[in-house]
Amino acid sequence: MISAWVLSAAVGFVGGVDREEPGRGVDRAAYEAAKAAAGRDADAQVRLALWCEAQGLAAEKTTHLTRAVLLAPDHARARGLLGYVERDGKWMRPAEAARAVEESPEQQALFREYLERRAKTRDQADDLYKLALWCGEKGLAQPMTAHLVRVVQLDPGREGAWRRLGFEKSKGRWVHPEAEAAAQAAHEARERAEKEWKPRLEKIRSGLASRDKAKRAEAREALAAIEDPRAVPSLWRSFARGGDEGRQRIAVEVFGRIDGPGASAALATLAVFSPHATARSEASALLVRRDPRDFAGLLASWVRDEVKYKVKPVGGPGSQGELLVEGRDAKLRRLYTPMQPPQLTDWRGLPSDPSGVSTIDVSDGYTGYSGPIMSRDLVPALAAQKQRYQAVMTLNTPNPQLNAAFRNFVDRSLDYTVPGGVSYQPWSVMFSPTQLANELGRDSSESNLVRLGGPNFREVVATTKRLHVPIDAMIAEARASASVAREQMTRDVADIEAYNAPIREVNERAATLLKEIGGVDLGYDREKWMDWAYELEGRGYARRSASAEPTVPTYVEDVPIAFTPQARPYMTVSFSVAGYTPSGYSCFAGGTPVRTLRGDRPIETIRPGDQVLTQDTTTGRFDYRAVVTVFHNPPTMTHAIDLGRETVHPTGIHRFWKAGHGWVMARDLKPGDRLRTVGGTVEVASAEKEKVQPVFNLLLSGGDNYCVGSLGLIAHDNGFVEPVAAPFDGVPATAELVATRKP
Repeated sequence: MISAWVLSAAVGFVGGVDREEPGRGVDRAAYEAAKAAAGRDADAQVRLALWCEAQGLAAEKTTHLTRAVLLAPDHARARGLLGYVERDGKWMRPAEAARAVEESPEQQALFREYLERRAKTRDQADDLYKLALWCGEKGLAQPMTAHLVRVVQLDPGREGAWRRLGFEKSKGRWVHPEAEAAAQAAHEARERAEKEWKPRLEKIRSGLASRDKAKRAEAREALAAIEDPRAVPSLWRSFARGGDEGRQRIAVEVFGRIDGPGASAALATLAVFSPHATARSEASALLVRRDPRDFAGLLASWVRDEVKYKVKPVGGPGSQGELLVEGRDAKLRRLYTPMQPPQLTDWRGLPSDPSGVSTIDVSDGYTGYSGPIMSRDLVPALAAQKQRYQAVMTLNTPNPQLNAAFRNFVDRSLDYTVPGGVSYQPWSVMFSPTQLANELGRDSSESNLVRLGGPNFREVVATTKRLHVPIDAMIAEARASASVAREQMTRDVADIEAYNAPIREVNERAATLLKEIGGVDLGYDREKWMDWAYELEGRGYARRSASAEPTVPTYVEDVPIAFTPQARPYMTVSFSVAGYTPSGYSCFAGGTPVRTLRGDRPIETIRPGDQVLTQDTTTGRFDYRAVVTVFHNPPTMTHAIDLGRETVHPTGIHRFWKAGHGWVMARDLKPGDRLRTVGGTVEVASAEKEKVQPVFNLLLSGGDNYCVGSLGLIAHDNGFVEPVAAPFDGVPATAELVATRKP
């Protein structure tokens, strides 16, 4: 047998950092059978190599990876598992790629010129666009991409930048053909699933309702066999929708047998919103046995704040009542002021009109509130329900254009989200009605509203009333006015209670489930539950300002009393609106080495445009990709991950590639876990919390990970973590290896 070393030398490399660790009880007969079955199939050789790696057979692993390369020299997964990257049409180790750059006078000169130009370039769209064009002329494709991304962030209307990034304009928006194709493919897959499952489920539903005992039995048997996650949408429409208790209980039973987040979300929805207690109970019982990461965030999003209020009753004529509505971002004092009964001493010497009625001019100035009352946290939930928001007991704005623009903003589709990094602050500037209406009419997006400081509005209203008052009749009418004011306050409180009732019901159901799956009781505090769900899913905590809580502003609204004084023959009212005034991280500690095209660099020194080593976790292929954004984050608790040869210092939710499995958070690592490195794997000796310190992370263009430490650990970047369906280095079963034998 040709030795692994000889084979490696034949193609110009030797294996990575794996050490020979023969596992006890290795089935040598199975190995020999799998080796024979692999034959001249490069993919089969790679699968066998991964099996050998899992069994601790390092030499055999290298042998089969080398054979795969001999059979298919450009086999990306085999090359990647051996720690090689393709550069300028050649396969080489990352250190060789960096050395090639260092030893090339032309490359060094080009990089020096690039770094000098980058240092002089301001963070402005025009300057960065010029730098990107220069990079393109010099063949620096990755830095060009990074700078073009920043250009469109600063200037979304820059067509040249969009086109150079590969985007096309469709129906007034820029789309990437590959993303559009993927979305279309997903849509077509859903349609195919619907065409497949809709008639089958309709037949089952019809069979269950049949008088024929055999048909009912056949339908129940078909129903019991459903385990396909693609059936969830059709199953929901056929059985869960409509509110029929029997069908909903059938849906609960079938959803309970289907794995995946879709079925979990369906169970969560039935557990909270089904009108039938039995269906809710059965759904809850199944839900608590499933992975909470599939539905905890959904449950937390349904927890909403009730409208809290305090009441000071209307005592009698002239006695002002008050309803204080307490919101997260503002308080609203609604004042119920009935007519003041005239005091005889106040009216002596007053002039009279020709009919003998005394007259008086009253000038009254106040600050009134109108427009939506909205908590920033409620916006996503309201948008998801596709309901236009109407706050309890608010006046309509007198500006129809502004009102229409704001309604357009809050009536959003299901993809609406509030940016997590936004710090909400009360507005401190004054907009005229026309200015604000034009601004929101131009761009009603959440980012623009937050940029202006929204979403609450306060209007300053000056009111002047001129009254011709019949004094005797006004005393009687003051009593009637007080009675009406009391009735209005009673109705308004009832409206709040009616508004709170469904919120209270949903909160009780959702929080009960959350307490059971989480083992903690956070009450009905939506923000705390969302933080808990974010941490559970490994996304850290929602970013909030570290500054002290700002003083919550209080707006005052005088409630018009629905009483028309018949004894008041003449009244004029004038008013003017002066304007509207606004009312956990995934990173590494500093000093962590990152593999770049110019060698290892501390993470805190990396800048946008630098090219770092990344591995495609679908194919195993290594490449260099440009950094788009560098994150310098506040001090956060880090973990010390001891790898024997070195120790790295990530935050608890930073993910590494666990060999044969996929992404795993640092806090979940255990001694003995093997992590993928450049060209091999390394075993975790220990993983412990250590200290709070400044942390850093990267976001790449065209990649989702980079290599850290002297061993080149594969670590996820700051982008979204996609689920791993099948790890590129997944270990095949022994039977699978034998079955791959070629004739």
